[in-house]
Amino acid sequence: VSIIGLVGMGGIGKTTLSKKIYHLFHEQYDKFSFLEDVKSKTIEDLKKQLLQDLCGREKYCGEVINGDDLKRIEETMISKKVLVVIDDVDETLINDLSKVLAFQGKNRKRNVIITCRNWGILERHLDPNGKFEMPYLNKKQATQLLLSHAFQNTKQVEKGFEKIVEEIVEACAGLPLSLEIMGGFFHKKKNQGMQKRLKLWRGALKKLQAGNTLDGGIEDILWKSLEISYKDLDQPEKDMFLDIACYFGGLKEIIALRIWDSESSTLELQNLKDRFLVKINKDGNLIMHDQLRDM
Repeated sequence: VSIIGLVGMGGIGKTTLSKKIYHLFHEQYDKFSFLEDVKSKTIEDLKKQLLQDLCGREKYCGEVINGDDLKRIEETMISKKVLVVIDDVDETLINDLSKVLAFQGKNRKRNVIITCRNWGILERHLDPNGKFEMPYLNKKQATQLLLSHAFQNTKQVEKGFEKIVEEIVEACAGLPLSLEIMGGFFHKKKNQGMQKRLKLWRGALKKLQAGNTLDGGIEDILWKSLEISYKDLDQPEKDMFLDIACYFGGLKEIIALRIWDSESSTLELQNLKDRFLVKINKDGNLIMHDQLRDM
């Protein structure tokens, strides 16, 4: 497929992976564009960036892109070897961008990568084979990532920190963002004595497990990132999410649906699955990432 949807929960590395792919391969294309954090921009801003990146228009003075300019973008997408990355899209923008970039076109030289927290937004526009769900890091990868931020060393744990490193890796449950944040926090305290640092590490682990910020600030990036997915839910979905976090985690899906006993429960649960807030394991039980539950 020529269009890939990188999907997964917040903090799992969708943007990081798409940036890596873009920087590795963009020079192999005739034209390329990286539309970063698109939810914070208007569709007109994105059209202007595409016009500049793909069609060579250095500056666009008008407030609205006209039909001729849209046609230039479309012709480039059809005739050239093009790479476009669209990062963190939402439902409104994917509809507009699908028209601009002609998602249903037949140009196999064109590659589009879209990152999103909700597969339900993308599945109307993408081939099912274009879905790539971001995996969690395994224990070895997670340990290396934590160490690279905490000790600036991906090979060796500082003596005396072996047990607490294992506990933190387990608590982060393979989520790259939480590992980076914890490692960065510890690195800032690297000049303190060993016993004081060990005490600080244990305290930070307890805060992580309790869903509290590390420094007590309100701008903690981990919880902010996770809360975006929750706050974007409708109220019945929020209620269902909290039921699973507090009571139904590990319960059979079929039993939970009977307890909710609502005509819309199946649809609401599917929305939680599409947003990667809830999964069903091989035994048919409801499961949730530890960090989401803690939040």
